[in-house]
Amino acid sequence: MNLPNLLSLFRMCLVPVFIAVFFSNTEHAHVYAAIIYAVAGITDVLDGIIARKFNLITKLGKILDPLADKMMTITVFVCITFVGLIPWWSIALIFAKDVLLVLGGVKLYREMSAVFQSNILGKLATVFLVIGGVLILLFETLIPPLIKTAFAYMAVLISFCAFFSYLYQYCTYRKKRKSDETLS
Repeated sequence: MNLPNLLSLFRMCLVPVFIAVFFSNTEHAHVYAAIIYAVAGITDVLDGIIARKFNLITKLGKILDPLADKMMTITVFVCITFVGLIPWWSIALIFAKDVLLVLGGVKLYREMSAVFQSNILGKLATVFLVIGGVLILLFETLIPPLIKTAFAYMAVLISFCAFFSYLYQYCTYRKKRKSDETLS
């Protein structure tokens, strides 16, 4: 188990901590929850940098990293939706997209023993969701509902752009693989 994978596991362990803090009756609970989410976002960046810089990219890491991201992001957005900070439809669409991505990843791995690394749109979606989630948690009473709704629209749009870029990547990979098999 290398350091990037440990950071992904650490992010997974932050999920129940986030939930406990978010729903605690502690004064400034959402501020503390925002800090936990920010730490998760920072570890996400760090594990990627460390994995690439020290050539520690593994198949396990390619699975753990996006899984940890999805677990944390979905948890955060379900929580902030539950308390009415953003509309339900946005988390439902993002969750549906993430379920499709996970199922597609499993299918890809089963069919071809391949795992795609995240692309720029996937990373952009994650960064947008982390920054937006942290800002909503920190400034929930200061952000007008119209801005929160606009954020929800943007989050869904960026998430689905990332989804379609992965779908395109999968179709291209599959087509190339079939072409290579035909030539063999």
